[in-house]
Amino acid sequence: MASKADKKNDIRQGILDAAKVYSISLAGKNFLYVYGEEYFEVSFPIDHFLHLTGVETKLSARAFYKDAKKGKLASNQFYFSDRHSFANAKKKLPCLKRLPELTNDIVCILKDMETVSITYRLSVTNLEFTLGLIEGVCSHDEGKRRLFFPRSLRVEDSSVRKSADGEIVDFIFSKDASYTKYTDLLVEDKDKNIPKSIQYLIADRFYESRGREI
Repeated sequence: MASKADKKNDIRQGILDAAKVYSISLAGKNFLYVYGEEYFEVSFPIDHFLHLTGVETKLSARAFYKDAKKGKLASNQFYFSDRHSFANAKKKLPCLKRLPELTNDIVCILKDMETVSITYRLSVTNLEFTLGLIEGVCSHDEGKRRLFFPRSLRVEDSSVRKSADGEIVDFIFSKDASYTKYTDLLVEDKDKNIPKSIQYLIADRFYESRGREI
């Protein structure tokens, strides 16, 4: 039977693995989700990683992420509580390592998902796990931009039931956060047209190549 130290080290390794995935696939990038005529942008700041792991720490969120990314996070630098239990972290971490699936595959956009502490106006789910998003403002050279940020990773099958509505995504675009326009198309429903409302957000080649459909 695994000791407490072994179990905690497993959690530590899960955090380190998840930080690598977050660093490579999510941090420093923005994602544009389009469904029908509606759309929103999601950013993955490094100081939001900690909250998704389900553990407690006395480190700052930024320091926690940086140590985890470098493989320097020690087992004694995080702990569990009634609010953030070992069982919850053990459940979350495998899904946290799979988080890019919510940017690279067809997903469902949930509206007004209710939890005990907050109602998420928008969430993204693959029906195995759900990312609750909060809205904020990010400053860019061209001005301020409304973005959504990850706040909660929920591993349960009741997210859809707890939401007021849901829609399947039509397109997901990505870009380096420093770029003005989206440069990559990650998910596409070939039966749908790119709405005119996002033309100012995406590279010209996307709507030029589909000009007849727009």
